[in-house]
Amino acid sequence: MKKKRQQEILGIISARKVATQQELAAELSARGVQATQSSVSRDIVELGLSKLNGYYFSPRPALAASGPVLGIDTAGDNLIVIKTDAGQASPAALAIDRANIDEVIGTVAGDDTILVAVKNLPAQRLAIKKIVKLFARPPRKAGRAARGAAKSTAGALWSW
Repeated sequence: MKKKRQQEILGIISARKVATQQELAAELSARGVQATQSSVSRDIVELGLSKLNGYYFSPRPALAASGPVLGIDTAGDNLIVIKTDAGQASPAALAIDRANIDEVIGTVAGDDTILVAVKNLPAQRLAIKKIVKLFARPPRKAGRAARGAAKSTAGALWSW
């Protein structure tokens, strides 16, 4: 049941903009999946969802959608591991360092991997959100035709 609910959550947030847990629970209910606000809240944490411009998104699929960053994961409570295309780790780590993210203690870059050291688990979650936002495409201001094209979550969020 939990796995199905989490898959539905990922499907919902990739198909449309969802701003609140209550809205997400209501959409799940409309799809025949029963969920309380508290279960949705736990799912959001377990799935590693973040908010960007007020809406939920999953950084892992979005990161893999385009650009040199292929994925982001954690290693314990104090490390974030970022995988990039070959040769892209150093420029991405430099961008993270220059962003002066308070939660980040430092970065170490190889050819295709960045290790980001953080202070603790809460700092790790916040740093992931800030790193994803750092590489996010700014919102587009365009006419009707472009607005329809911008509905693709991955396409609208990432540019490298």
